[in-house]
Amino acid sequence: MLQTRLPNWARASAPPTTDLLDAARLAEVTQYFDRTVPSLLAGGDVMLGDRALGPMRVHGSQYPFEHVRPLLEASDTVLVNHEGPFGTRELQNVRRFSYRVDPAMAHVMAEAGITVVTLANNHLLDCGPEGVLESLEAVESAGIASVGAGRNLKDARKPGIVHTGGLRIGFLGYYWNKRCSATESTPGAPSGTLEQIEEDVSALRKSVDRVVVTLHWGVPYDRHPLPDDREKAHVAIDCGADAVVGHHPHVIQPVEVYKGRPIIYSLGNFVFGSGHSQAGGMLARFEFHETGTTTRLFPLYVRNRDPRINYRPMVMGGHSATRVLSHARDESWLDDGGASFDIADGVGILVTEY
Repeated sequence: MLQTRLPNWARASAPPTTDLLDAARLAEVTQYFDRTVPSLLAGGDVMLGDRALGPMRVHGSQYPFEHVRPLLEASDTVLVNHEGPFGTRELQNVRRFSYRVDPAMAHVMAEAGITVVTLANNHLLDCGPEGVLESLEAVESAGIASVGAGRNLKDARKPGIVHTGGLRIGFLGYYWNKRCSATESTPGAPSGTLEQIEEDVSALRKSVDRVVVTLHWGVPYDRHPLPDDREKAHVAIDCGADAVVGHHPHVIQPVEVYKGRPIIYSLGNFVFGSGHSQAGGMLARFEFHETGTTTRLFPLYVRNRDPRINYRPMVMGGHSATRVLSHARDESWLDDGGASFDIADGVGILVTEY
């Protein structure tokens, strides 16, 4: 019945309701996960502000995560990109897209199961340097590890290290635009030059079991990674990264296997308080085995103007998921003879060996 009430722009591309998994149906999928294997769930852009606040006031603070909770609960660690500063002390910048998120939302994210955030993105300085400092305070207060921002450049380049599933997993975060870059004396993000990536990954590799590098890059709504971004991903892996995760385009981009390591160029949106009608998203669950990584890919339906979503994303299944994953597979690069990308029951399964 809801399908007939969709706006005109959505009818051609919206999945049927039968292809949208609520929490109960998603739990039927996650019950078969091998919980003995250390896992990391990675999501794309999160911004619990702006238009998402209305439904949260009506339905409760955990409303945006309601239908994806089984995936969050079934993973040892959860990483997302927080798109926008947590702030109250400074007014947000006046520009076309500028955000300011209530610091209390950091606790909402922690309650949902998010354990690591990268703050390195184009909205980091939306509330100025003070907003960076308040963001760091907010995530620390919520017990969430953060990467990609700091009080100065040295601080911003520090890794986040999480002990989970019997592993020490180290995280690094970067955003390329110098407008948001930290300096020796001012807050911001590391810009992710090849030199920074080489130095940081090589140093971190010595002290952890796995290294995950997350980068805010690419062009909004462009479905293909830039050549420079592919180079950065390759350099990160050459220096010891076990997985590379990207975001910023607000849509899904192809994946790649390079030297047995997965690269997810764009996870698109996750829980994002914007009404844009063209966004897409995906969750990636990395399962770290001794000799390789299995990455399970879950396409998300995130078009918030669809009344079935209304700022509460849902995992897609059925033909809709297969269609999205098939396109992603056709566009992807698997340069390894030992890598495979299969689709089973609406889930993409990328298997790589070291």
